[in-house]
Amino acid sequence: MKKIAVFVMILLQLISYLKAKAQDSADTRIFQPAEMQQDFNYLRNALEKTHPGLYIHHTKGEMQYKMDSLYALLNQPKPFFEFYKIIAYLIAEVKCEHTYCNPYSSDYRQRAVQWNLIPLQLFFSQDKAYMGVNRTADTSIHLGDEILTINHYPVNSIEHVIFKYLISDGNMESSKEVAISNLSFNLYYYMFIEQPNAYDIEFKNTNGQIFTRHFDTDLKLAENNKLALHNPANKTVLEQDKKYKKLKKNPVRLEFIKDKSMAKITVTDFGGNREKLFKLYDNFFTQIQKEKPATLIIDVSYNGGGDEEYACQLLSYLIDTPTRFIESEYLINDDDSFFKISNLPADVKSNKYAFIDTVIDGKIYAKAQTKYSLELKTFNPQPNGFHGHVFMYVNGGTSSAASSFAGNAKSHHLAKIIGNETAGCYVGGGTTNGLDLTLPNSKINAHTSIVYCKFATTGGDKDRGVIPDYYYIPTIAQLLDGKATWEGFYNLIDKINNASKN
Repeated sequence: MKKIAVFVMILLQLISYLKAKAQDSADTRIFQPAEMQQDFNYLRNALEKTHPGLYIHHTKGEMQYKMDSLYALLNQPKPFFEFYKIIAYLIAEVKCEHTYCNPYSSDYRQRAVQWNLIPLQLFFSQDKAYMGVNRTADTSIHLGDEILTINHYPVNSIEHVIFKYLISDGNMESSKEVAISNLSFNLYYYMFIEQPNAYDIEFKNTNGQIFTRHFDTDLKLAENNKLALHNPANKTVLEQDKKYKKLKKNPVRLEFIKDKSMAKITVTDFGGNREKLFKLYDNFFTQIQKEKPATLIIDVSYNGGGDEEYACQLLSYLIDTPTRFIESEYLINDDDSFFKISNLPADVKSNKYAFIDTVIDGKIYAKAQTKYSLELKTFNPQPNGFHGHVFMYVNGGTSSAASSFAGNAKSHHLAKIIGNETAGCYVGGGTTNGLDLTLPNSKINAHTSIVYCKFATTGGDKDRGVIPDYYYIPTIAQLLDGKATWEGFYNLIDKINNASKN
């Protein structure tokens, strides 16, 4: 059910977009070299002085060469979106999933509702795009039809141009496919490819027939959202949307499957009330201990992360010796001028030395065991822990704390990882703690991480995510059928378990 839900997320997102007040969408601003150079240097200064991961995925020389080269492009007046592409490219080259930018701040959605956007929601998988939500009046375009070209550009070429401007930890691309499999692709096309008044789209249906459609009306979000809700081609999506909304109310859940020979814990994010969540974990494992399944599945696909301690606490039910999962957290600059404009908690900003103390080789380390760094503690095994066969389902939507959860599970040999490469890096990465910046002339918004989190993982590649022990990437046919997606997953587990017996 969860995979089909990715198709329908746009229907949930649009509510907030449509509540925004419409305004003139045309951004006709032209920026002079001096204005762009000032903005660029403002961002560069913040990155060089505060970002602890700036030279992790590039050497210092490589990164400075990239920044110098981008700065050299700012010698002629440029329209707004051409300048924004340069800023977005710089941010993407930092290769940190918690460092990002937006073209506007409070009026971003107000502008977007007036853009002429592709009237479809696409789902991307392995360099191909498929129709997820038909936002037109044309009933001949169906769920699962492949999109071949948009305005005569091959879709995979469009995809990889957009990828240059998208953030990710290291060199991962599975996360970028997840990122554009919703309304974001339509916005990215407008910002990074072109701002057309019409779209010619070439399709291939499930019977292999190729056909084209021309769209030059109903390209605004309000108009094509109404069409989406009434187009019978979206019947399956709308039905699944109702089920998804119910599941969303219960983000952490346990179920027993296959005659209770398997237990499955689904965690869609590591957030919420700490006390309630930890009690829920304990209740889950008490039930698992009672039912005695041979196999435990933990589904953290499309889990965007949250609190590292919450992820570590769940891992403590899989260990048999005291274990640390987070090795360290550090900054490279604790200057008050940066602390004051950061999103760190107010009491940390007012008393930073309650949070940090040790300085080694230019790194300012966080104290362990403070209320802001409970993830740095040693976790003890739980009396009702599970020590049978454990499998974790991950993909390009598994990021931040969920990715470190999977990375530690793999590194500490607590589980076999199944799925696709995660969004978060295997060895560590920046955190959500950072600076919220508004560039002085263009008013482009940027968020840059100022705290680096080093995981207690060994081996791996600093430029890659958690690599699965077994790849499992459902086909489009499986994705259109939630049951088929999980049947394929369960069958793979059965094959793995049977192979281990021989």
